[in-house]
Amino acid sequence: MIHDGGLGRTTDIGQMTGQAAYHPFTAEGYNPLVADFNFTGLGGIEQLHLRDEQGRVRDEYVPSLPQMVESIFASGMNVVLELDFKDETAIEPAYWALKHLTNRAGVPANEWCIYKLQSVWYQTPEIFEALPWVQDAFQSGIKLALIPVYDAGYIDDFDQLASAKLFSETNYTISFEVELRNTGGPIQDILDFTRDMNSVIRTAGTFYAPGDFTYPNTNSITFFDTGNYSLPADLQVNNSVYTFSENSAPTLIDAQVGNKSTDGHDYRTDFNWIIEQGYEWVITDTADDWHSRLEQQGLRNISHLIADGQAVVDGALAKTWYKRHARDFWGRSM
Repeated sequence: MIHDGGLGRTTDIGQMTGQAAYHPFTAEGYNPLVADFNFTGLGGIEQLHLRDEQGRVRDEYVPSLPQMVESIFASGMNVVLELDFKDETAIEPAYWALKHLTNRAGVPANEWCIYKLQSVWYQTPEIFEALPWVQDAFQSGIKLALIPVYDAGYIDDFDQLASAKLFSETNYTISFEVELRNTGGPIQDILDFTRDMNSVIRTAGTFYAPGDFTYPNTNSITFFDTGNYSLPADLQVNNSVYTFSENSAPTLIDAQVGNKSTDGHDYRTDFNWIIEQGYEWVITDTADDWHSRLEQQGLRNISHLIADGQAVVDGALAKTWYKRHARDFWGRSM
């Protein structure tokens, strides 16, 4: 369970191997790829300590997905995990690793671990349903939960709206992630589709990107050693924010947007813009900030939570989650 493509920013790989620690502000130091290491064994990722968002090495080690699920079982927590896969090859091993794990209530982990997958990997339900691990889920009666990710960066790759319409009719698709960069920009039609009264999928989420720099940004005790990088006096420039990049100095998010926006600005940095678009949920690296902002505005969404453990507060929402059972799906023509 790790965030970056490299190990340098979020672990102590440099210290553990006797090499220079990676500095995300300067892109200097040791930052090998996660894909080049085994998780277990001598020199495995499981032996590395985690760094927090301020660069401090913690006591905790990098956990595996089964370890995280087992800790949820041990605690008795009733939670949902959204698995954000950055590498397509990691999906099937994750399914098999979770297959025989449950929460304390006995619910299979593969039913409350949501598979959030890039839509470009599996552009139609037919492609997705042909995967061996998906076939196994259907045959085992496991109710998979899928969130396809539609992104403005895929605009030239395939017809994303057509894909969304097809997935909306399946029993396992629970929502869409729609990475719209500006109002009226590429894939606006997919967000509009989730607002259509005739659409089966009526919810959509996006990524909230407030930037990777935080205040106070000059405290040497609680922040990364910034090396020869000069932190900007203003953490926002023309309403754009700085984000870390793999093996390069931080850049403004607008500098990365390219043709994903029609006006050159990535509005996902704007809390109010996300609210105005009507998104029902977000993913973010700063969940505490998002929660605080929503709470301050009286917008913290509790209407979709389970009220008493039995009944859904908003009955209409129940239609978007497990509309049909996996066994019903398995019985239809494939």
